[in-house]
Amino acid sequence: MTHATLFTNGRFWPLPAGAPEARALLARGGRIEALASDGRDLELPGVEVVDLGGRTAVPGPVDAHCHLVSYGMMCLREADLRGVRSLAELTERLRAHAERLRMCPGDGRWLLGRGFEQDLLQEGRWPTRHDLDAIAPGIPLRITRVCGHALVANTAALEAAGLDPAEPNGSFPEGVRTEEAMGPIFGATPKPTDAEWLEAARWACTEAARVGFVGVHSLMAHGREIRALVDLRREGPLPVRVQMHLPYSLVEEAGALGLRTGFGDDTLNVGAVKLFSDGSLGARTAALLEPYADDPTTRGELIYPPEELARRVRRVYEAGFQVCVHAIGDEAMQVTLDAMEAAADNAPAGLPPRIEHASLVNPEIVARMRRLGVGAAIQPQFARSDYWAPERLGVERARGCYAFRTLWEAGIPLAGSTDCPVEALDALAAVGQLVSRPEWSPQESLPLEAVLRIFSEGSYSIQGRTGGRFQAGDYADFVVLESDPRLVAPEDVEKIPVAMTVVGGEIRYAAE
Repeated sequence: MTHATLFTNGRFWPLPAGAPEARALLARGGRIEALASDGRDLELPGVEVVDLGGRTAVPGPVDAHCHLVSYGMMCLREADLRGVRSLAELTERLRAHAERLRMCPGDGRWLLGRGFEQDLLQEGRWPTRHDLDAIAPGIPLRITRVCGHALVANTAALEAAGLDPAEPNGSFPEGVRTEEAMGPIFGATPKPTDAEWLEAARWACTEAARVGFVGVHSLMAHGREIRALVDLRREGPLPVRVQMHLPYSLVEEAGALGLRTGFGDDTLNVGAVKLFSDGSLGARTAALLEPYADDPTTRGELIYPPEELARRVRRVYEAGFQVCVHAIGDEAMQVTLDAMEAAADNAPAGLPPRIEHASLVNPEIVARMRRLGVGAAIQPQFARSDYWAPERLGVERARGCYAFRTLWEAGIPLAGSTDCPVEALDALAAVGQLVSRPEWSPQESLPLEAVLRIFSEGSYSIQGRTGGRFQAGDYADFVVLESDPRLVAPEDVEKIPVAMTVVGGEIRYAAE
């Protein structure tokens, strides 16, 4: 007999337009069978009953852009450097991490850290290889910037990668590498075992449910991450639904195997193939039409010449995959839209092109996105983290930075996300920071109901599917909150604790 659960004594919101108030939800076979204003109307023999205690339930948020398995591995292997305010604090965290792992010179391991932001350091500069050399002498050390588009390596790590430690990297200090130049250092870093990857995937999926997500679109770095999720799926249903976005490096192999977007089941399936157009604003590698306001010597950089990006988009389409392209700067946005338009005749039916981030737009870009039917996976937390945007871009140009309300009002399909581990894997933090914007751009905040729909319905729409609603036939995926988000101040939405996460009618997380 198909399992059924009645969730009663709750407040289910938001509902489809015109639907009556719902206080109870009946889930059967993983989907919503019915909603009612009185749970007694849905009571049936053999149905399990869960009392929500009067709490509010919202459609399950889906993180439409994160690096889930990489995040799990980072939490198991790397020091957390987010929020460090000085080189002394950075040193303290790295040394404490090395001590926890009982690292010593010559044991073959590297000391790793991720999440630092040079603009937060009281020294007002990047860490250098010389700074890192003093932290753990004789041990290769690599730290990655919060955006993932820049790193700093010590002398031992650079030498292990076959690089000249004194070789300059443009205007960056010794030891700093960005974008493609990071490849040799990542390549030299000791690789985790398959068992470690499986544990990282298990931990990260469980953590996603704990923080209020019912699903994620995970950007996969390589085949071993994919294998970890497949192995975890063999053990049983995942704690959350996972759609895997493949790197372009796997498009030929995946296509030859007959894989396509949508292959898999409703727990684990294949999504888009990801391309990069540029870097990040934080590292000043995002490609801009005009120079950076706080460094007029650079406009950032495109990862590929425009014609090469267009060729790659077309190849993704020919292989039968949806395409998603990382584009942050306004020049990168233009080049990406050019590539998508040029390849439009090859696009698989029903799979809208999507841009990851869409950080800097102007009216022309917004109009083209609408005309071409291009959606965007957006990251509300970026607006707070990148508090320096008006200085980096100039006040006028910054009006188009993280312009999420502008995109929403223009009818651009939006899906909410965190880009974890760049930002915290935290559903309410992401939702709340789209409702309450920082002082430099309050006009780009959005109404609470719209935000909840962006994180649920929007994350389905950008896949070319429908879902994420309190509606019969949809997945029984929702999150129960300790407070009604409609009754708290906008700035307090992100502080609401998650009481329960339900995926397919099954409780995947319940607070003690």
